[in-house]
Order: sequence, then structure tokens, then C-alpha cells
Amino acid sequence: MISVVIPTCNRKSNLLALLRNLNDSTFPVQEVIVVDSGEERLLPGEYSALKNIKIEYLVSERSVCVQRNIGINKATSPWIFLCDDDIEVPASYLQKIAEHISNHPEAGAVSGLVLQREKSEWTGEYIERSATVLTWKYFFQLGIWGTIECKANNFVIKKIKKYYAEKGNHISKAGWPVLTNFSGGHFTTPVYGLGASLIKREWLLKSPYDEVLDKHGVGDHYGVAAGFPAPGIHILTGAYVYHHRDTKNRLQSPLQYYRRALALDYFKGPGQNLHRIKKSWLLWSLFGNLLHTFFSLNAGMSKAAFKSFWIVGFGKNPYKEAAKKKLKIVEPQL
Repeated sequence: MISVVIPTCNRKSNLLALLRNLNDSTFPVQEVIVVDSGEERLLPGEYSALKNIKIEYLVSERSVCVQRNIGINKATSPWIFLCDDDIEVPASYLQKIAEHISNHPEAGAVSGLVLQREKSEWTGEYIERSATVLTWKYFFQLGIWGTIECKANNFVIKKIKKYYAEKGNHISKAGWPVLTNFSGGHFTTPVYGLGASLIKREWLLKSPYDEVLDKHGVGDHYGVAAGFPAPGIHILTGAYVYHHRDTKNRLQSPLQYYRRALALDYFKGPGQNLHRIKKSWLLWSLFGNLLHTFFSLNAGMSKAAFKSFWIVGFGKNPYKEAAKKKLKIVEPQL
């Protein structure tokens, strides 16, 4: 049995399209819990024709973390399909995931590939073809989200390729996700975007979304996944959804980066999968990003990179300070 939890805010057309997707699913769902924090809400008459799904429509304060937690606690099924409102779900998607869970009882969190449109094609990975970029990311322990296919094969590159091949999908010393193995029918990874994932409700109750984060929930899935038991998340290579990345209610890149860096610093201590991350390595990676933005002449990103390095370095993370005071929905600004 599956409950669907959808947080949404002023994206009526996207939400309605997603509900139609779920109505056409070849695998039935027990309930769909929509938690809306916007002003442009769906009316019952707008989704009453969707006869294959039972929809419960709730309202909430504006915070995607709060909204997800409300839906998770309200759900009645042992499995929860967490789905962002700008995701397009093929009819067979849940069926494929359910079959994988049946064949892999150890799996507690399963997703297909989340495809995003880059120029003229949809992709779920960003292949590393540049030896220079690969060396830079290795040196500063930055994130990688794609297979390594650079043609250079000198002594240094061989050593770096061997390092990543032996480590597999992991979290870097600085805390960033490193996904270099996308092979086979499925692969596992400690961190993945959970915006189209089927997860055991008991896992989500033990590792809830942290409501101290900003209303957009930048970095929220990272904190949740850090609390999952090994081997983490199963990703099916034969199942996929389309993430349309609606620009409405989406932050600009510099502010996204800043808040993501703060979230990583905030989560690096308590999560089971993050206890080995050291502040020194995180600062080193932030310094690497600062150099990159400086040489790229990107003023907005340079400001975000500098402030991230400064705030983390001097221990002034507003998320940590708010958590001590038991505050929530903190909105750090550049």
C-alpha cells in the first residue's frame, strides 16, 4: 500500500498535471495527500474527475519541510511516495519501483532516475569529461554527479579515476555527494534527491525533514537521507521521472548555493552518514568554490561563495543558532 505526499505552493497547473499522472498509474495508490501553502489552491471541482485516486487536501504554513512532515504523519500506508509538484510521473513508474522492492526486501528508499532538461535533451547525470575539472573536484573534494569519461589518462588522472572507482557512490570528505557509478539495473547511493522516491514511512518518521530550514527546503533531502540506514537509497536505471524545474517560487542560483552550503554545515554532525565529515574539509571545498567563482567573474556566485566560507569558518551558521533556540523556517539572506 502506498500513500503519496505532495507539498505545493501556487503551482496549480503543475499540481493538476501530477494528479492526472497518478490517476493513470498502473500501480494503485491508497491515498494522495496534498499539503498546500499557497494562495492559488485547487478547488474540489478541478480534480473531482480523477476517480482512480483518493485525494486529501490540506493547508499549511509556507515551508516545504513542514508540509512534507504533515503529509508523512497523516499518511496511513507503510510506504510513502514523496513527490514534488513539478515532477512528471510516467504511468509505469510506481509499478517498476514496487516490483524492485518486492525483489529487494532490504530496500527502504527507492527512486528512479530524476531527469532534468539540459539544452535539448533530458538527462539524469552530468558526465565528467574534463581532466581539469575532475582534478579540481578531487583536490577540493567537491561533488560529482555523473560517470567519469575524460580521455586523459596520465599518471595523476589514473590515480584519481582509481580513487573514485574504489570509493563508488559516496559522500566526499567535505560532505558533498559523489555519484560516479550509474551502471546496472540499479545502484545504491547514500544521498539522492527524494523528490520522486518511495520510502518506508518508519524511515521518514525516524529521520524527518528538519523544519529549521528555509521555506524552500534547500538541502532538506540531504538531511533526511543522512539518517537512513545503510546501504542508503536504491536508484533504478530503468525507471525515470521528468523534473520540469518550474521557475515559479524558485530561488536564484547564488542564494540556493549559499543556503545549500549552510545546510551541509548544519547537517554534518548529527546524521549517521555524516559523522566523518570534518569542518576543515568543508571549508577547503568552499574555498575551492570561491576560487572558481572568482576566476569565472561571476559576481553573484562569488558573493555567495565568500559569505558561505566566512559564515561556516567563523561558526555563525544561522541554522545552528536557530536550532538552539528551537526556532524554525529560517531565511538566511546574502
